[in-house]
Amino acid sequence: MDDAPAFIEPAPDAAEARTARQLATLQELAEIGMQIARAVRDAALARAEPADDAPKPPPSRFGGGDLGLVYARVARAVRQTLALETRLAEGLETAKVERRRAHVAAVRAEYEERQHEVRDYVAEAIEAEAVEKHTPEREIERLLDDLDERLDAGDYDDALADGPIGELVARICADLGVIPDWSLWDEHAWALEHLTAQTLAGDLGADRWRYLETPDAAPPPDAAAGPPPDSG
Repeated sequence: MDDAPAFIEPAPDAAEARTARQLATLQELAEIGMQIARAVRDAALARAEPADDAPKPPPSRFGGGDLGLVYARVARAVRQTLALETRLAEGLETAKVERRRAHVAAVRAEYEERQHEVRDYVAEAIEAEAVEKHTPEREIERLLDDLDERLDAGDYDDALADGPIGELVARICADLGVIPDWSLWDEHAWALEHLTAQTLAGDLGADRWRYLETPDAAPPPDAAAGPPPDSG
């Protein structure tokens, strides 16, 4: 399988949330600094020698201090704030990339593990049926190759991520022309759940228990009781 499962954006962790709040604060501080710098600029322009007919400028809110020095200090504070904002933003983006990478790797690993698990169950069904029917070795190999090709081609990607295992096993076996012997997995909850659901729906189809294939078999037990016990 070459394609990754559908990506779901993971929720940000506490550190990322804190950094995002710090960034918002720095952005506000930078804007406040710019407002002060503009005010100093306006005061400096108003203090410049006015034209003869210009109205007298109002007193500066900065008093009679050196407006150039005030402006330089404010500009320096703004530059430092912007530099810190940039470093935090870069760190936040790096953290997001790493979190996404780890999330994708975890999802892919879980997906591939599930694919291998389903593949093993279907292979077990193929081999069990081969023993019962005395299937030639080459036919077994053909079925196993067909199974691997279907999985590699992504034929079941729509259900492999979170579909019920029982439905997957039944679907793949049906596609391969294999009738699974569900008693192979009578200790697995997923098998019992699938068989119970199929029985209650009145549609056992290719998922019927092996003993139902035998004309002289005893009547089936209650569906909730699961597959018949292994006579061996």
